[in-house]
Amino acid sequence: MADLFPSAPIPATPFPDTPAAVVRVIDTETAGHRLEDDAVIEIGSVDLDLETGRIFNPMESLAHPGPIEINPSARRVHRISDEMLEGAPPFADAIVPFRGASIYAAQRASFDRSRLKLPGRWLCTYKLALRAFPDTRAHGLQSLVKYLPLDLGDVTERLEGSHPHRALYDALCTAVLLRRIAEELLPRCAGIDDFLTRAERVSTEPALLARLRFGRHKHVPMREVPTDYLEWLVREPKMDADAVHTARHHLNLRESAQLAAIARLLPQDA
Repeated sequence: MADLFPSAPIPATPFPDTPAAVVRVIDTETAGHRLEDDAVIEIGSVDLDLETGRIFNPMESLAHPGPIEINPSARRVHRISDEMLEGAPPFADAIVPFRGASIYAAQRASFDRSRLKLPGRWLCTYKLALRAFPDTRAHGLQSLVKYLPLDLGDVTERLEGSHPHRALYDALCTAVLLRRIAEELLPRCAGIDDFLTRAERVSTEPALLARLRFGRHKHVPMREVPTDYLEWLVREPKMDADAVHTARHHLNLRESAQLAAIARLLPQDA
């Protein structure tokens, strides 16, 4: 909903001594199969203090996939070899150090949450970035690093010797992204607790797309897609959930704008 992160600042909470909110930002590399056939082969995380912006407590672990072979396409992306996995603990042991956080965040949270099965609140930085930076060229993690751009200065040392699509590398970049998102959206909220409540709700809803990803209006900003096409998206059975959610959002905005315009034309009571 549009009011989740209103453009006007919300008055600060009258209880300023709320404890700092620490989010465990996590990333997962897998064997690259369908969920029921997949296996986690690497986990990486860092903790982010939303109050101070400090990124700390880096953790990473390989996890042996057992009898599941790594999909060649996935291996080309993360470059984790069978030799690297020799002697790695099974997933049941590898996951233990990452447990215990009350809030987790990931770039595609539904992917990581489904594979890690860690209880707690989850934030999706992809969906939040769409809210915070709707006009950015693309919203993949490395696209956001490049096009926002993200300042990786305080994590550069940790990134050295690694590359995108390794778990700790991506967790570090995602933590910097979440910090930047918080800088953008927190002023619109009544403190950290309010931000987390709104961010969690956005993370559980379909994504609010910035541009259409298919069809005759592919790559067109959603605010410029014709109304009749938005109405078709909503009516069409088995349509992509993100597209339907976004179409409804923009149809509601247009209806509200029309009603406001009509109201301005009506005579005012003396």
